[in-house]
Amino acid sequence: MDTLIDPSAKIGSNVTFGHGTRVHANVEIGDNCTIGDFCVIGHPGPGDNGPLVLGADATVRSHAVLYEGSTIGDKLETGHHVVIREGAVIGENLRVGNFSDIEGSGRIGDFVRMHAYAHVGKGSDIGDFVWLFSLTTLMNDPLPPSHLADPVVIGDMATVCVNAQLMPGVRVGRGAFIASGAVASGEIPTGALITGPDGEIAGSVRLLMHMETRTRHPWHKHFADAYPEHARARITELGAEIDAEMADLDL
Repeated sequence: MDTLIDPSAKIGSNVTFGHGTRVHANVEIGDNCTIGDFCVIGHPGPGDNGPLVLGADATVRSHAVLYEGSTIGDKLETGHHVVIREGAVIGENLRVGNFSDIEGSGRIGDFVRMHAYAHVGKGSDIGDFVWLFSLTTLMNDPLPPSHLADPVVIGDMATVCVNAQLMPGVRVGRGAFIASGAVASGEIPTGALITGPDGEIAGSVRLLMHMETRTRHPWHKHFADAYPEHARARITELGAEIDAEMADLDL
């Protein structure tokens, strides 16, 4: 199967496509993008969604499906078999792992990191520098199956660990830490540590420490060098704001 590119698609310079990829008409692709094998770019969605706008310098790996009607910032990087549905507004340098899905009609900020098999429910609102580790689930239906919707909101710099479940309507404060296997609901304060199936507030993220290296949370004080240089001033600014809010809460 050859690559199929609709002649109406708007494609920037130095864009490459892998074997078997299809690009629909309702698509705008920025410069210097690499699209892998057997991808679908601009998959039609229900209704009138507008174009898929894919920013510059993206790397989209094989078998990814990006629907029309989403706007994605520069430097997107996907794993294999990733799905991004219509209506998503995504910032700079999202990295999303294999077999993850973003169900659209929501917002994802800048420099968000999603590991493999993460599910982002429709309408979710995710801040900047958020980490979603493998098998995390962001729900949105408070009485499934229904037509109700109460999407998850996650503040800047929050961390959601492996196999954590975020219930419909949860509001995760900035810098909060949802531990592995935890079930989070309700209002999560800034910098709170959430643990267990009941989503208990176990204290502050300052309780978290690697025993051998003695490295403590908040993570931004130790790992900002993992981000591009132009992002680090924003990390410092957000970190200071979160530290101040945590001091006021006295967790």
